[in-house]
Amino acid sequence: MATTKELVEQINLLFTENRMGDFMDYLADDVVWDMYTSSSGHSRFNGKSEIGAMDDSNMPEHTDFRFTTIVIDNNLASVQGSSTSQKAGGEQYESNFCDIYQFEGDKIIKITSYVVDNT
Repeated sequence: MATTKELVEQINLLFTENRMGDFMDYLADDVVWDMYTSSSGHSRFNGKSEIGAMDDSNMPEHTDFRFTTIVIDNNLASVQGSSTSQKAGGEQYESNFCDIYQFEGDKIIKITSYVVDNT
């Protein structure tokens, strides 16, 4: 079994390479993902199937992630950083984020994301 640090490094690499399908492999079937964003408020996704069905029509085509702070405490990890991306219409999008992961074994059982738009 991978350590929490190894899991977070693998997950960050998937985000950097825009491999969201592979990211899904790290999610428990009953994962809960709370997203708090400055543009759309709070959203909650219950279960891997809801996350997989998210409407990605507003998602960026390419994202450049920069991870600045990673804090790990047993099965919890906090990842802070920023991202730059381009939406389908060519509009530039920048944000700062903090993702908090809770692991059970090699699977994520809870994610809390805070995203603040810079544009």
